This record gives sequence, structure tokens and C-alpha cells, in this order.
Amino acid sequence: MKHADLTEPVCIMTSDISESRFTQVHMNRAAFEDVGLASSSFADVNLAGTRFVKADLSGAVVEDALLAGVTIRDCNMSGARIDDVALAGAVITRADLSGVRISNCSIAGLHIDGVDIDALLSAHREQK
Repeated sequence: MKHADLTEPVCIMTSDISESRFTQVHMNRAAFEDVGLASSSFADVNLAGTRFVKADLSGAVVEDALLAGVTIRDCNMSGARIDDVALAGAVITRADLSGVRISNCSIAGLHIDGVDIDALLSAHREQK
């Protein structure tokens, strides 16, 4: 999907659309439930408020994206790459994040299992 501006929330359920490409797409408040999105690409997208539930996002690439307020629950995100993404207010629960690479993202206020990651990284940088 390229250059789409969907004004109504979209719900994609029980589908395998792996290796899909979403470029310059605005589909905020969308829902992806029980969807295969393995090795998909999301570039320059607005997915603010979107819900991913039981989705396979393994190997997905997300770059230059707005995912503020996104909910990711019970998803496989192993091997995903996240670059220059706004995740303010995002909630990720019961997800497989093994091998995920996050770069060029603001992490102020990021907590993983109660650990303040910004403070942890700051302390790590000072030790170098």
C-alpha cells in the first residue's frame, strides 16, 4: 500500500499478509488482529493508536513512523528493526522482542519491566 490516507479505522483480522510494504500510509487507529506481517515494511507511516494483537511482526522493518499510543500485545517481533519511530505512550505486553534493534528513537520514559531504560543507558554511557 502506498500513499494512502484512510480516514476511517481499518481492521485486518486472521490474514497472512507477510512481506507487505506500507509506504507513506496514514491509517491511525487501525487494528491488526491474528495477522501475519512477517518481514513486512512500514516506512513513513502514521499508525498512531493502532492495535497489534497476536500478530507476527518477526523481521519487520519500521522506519520514520508515528506509532504514538500503539498497543502491541501477544505479538512476535523477533528480529524486527525499529528506526526513527515515535513510540510515545506505546504499550507492549507479552511480546517476543528477541533480536529487536532500536535506533534513532527517543527513549525518555521508556520502562521495561519497571526498569527505567533511559537511566540505565545513561549510566552505561558514563562507564565508558
